[in-house]
Amino acid sequence: MRFIEVPLPPHFPKRWPTVYAARFATVSTLGTHTDRANYIKKSGSWVLLKKWLSNTSGHKCWYCESKSTRAPFDVDHFRPKLGITVDGEKLTGHNGYYWLAYEWWNFRLSCQRCNRPEKDDTETLHGKANEFPILNEAQRCAIPTGALNAELPRLLDPCVKEDGELLAHGIDGEVKPAAIADTWEFQRARYTIELLGFNKWNTPEDKRSRWQTLATLLNLVGDTESAAVSEELKKYISSDQEYSSFFRSAIGTHREKTWVEALL
Repeated sequence: MRFIEVPLPPHFPKRWPTVYAARFATVSTLGTHTDRANYIKKSGSWVLLKKWLSNTSGHKCWYCESKSTRAPFDVDHFRPKLGITVDGEKLTGHNGYYWLAYEWWNFRLSCQRCNRPEKDDTETLHGKANEFPILNEAQRCAIPTGALNAELPRLLDPCVKEDGELLAHGIDGEVKPAAIADTWEFQRARYTIELLGFNKWNTPEDKRSRWQTLATLLNLVGDTESAAVSEELKKYISSDQEYSSFFRSAIGTHREKTWVEALL
């Protein structure tokens, strides 16, 4: 997970402000959850921002940094719009953050593996879907005037720089909590890794395979910088490179080389 700094308006696609105003106004007038749900399900206008969101991350999933080459990305609502689950159980008495259904700052570009429920080979379910636990349920907002800042989400947010720093990337390709065990920060990191399946679907193996080539180049070059190798490494730590956080960490294991330290 790499920090995503979303460009502020007026960088929206031209149609979005008009569409947003109409959708938000309509949702605000609907008095029942059923009416709101029916309207929102039929009016998923946030797809208009998918390209904009993709450009912001260098065409990578905001959560796992994968590039979705075989399936389209989803526009995830960080705070679920029409219902909430906590550890797989539906949260009673809360119908989701419907008033945020069209707020651009609640959108996160997500690969389908991170967003959609799917079981791995051990029958463990992964995927964010409507999961959104917080530290203290008493602080959860249930109405538009609630204080969202009082909520402390368990799920790490790619739009919060400090959240990405709670994840560590080993040269084995796995993502691990970077915080001290038994702390809230550790719980958040471990929960996010498991929920989104960061270490599933052969992802660590894929990362390791790519890293082996770079590691060989680094060992061959040694302490003397090679312009060609430097340029290759720069590609892997670029913000638009798939799994760039992993490659930055892996390349950092050679930072005793002065020229590598300068790259990082």
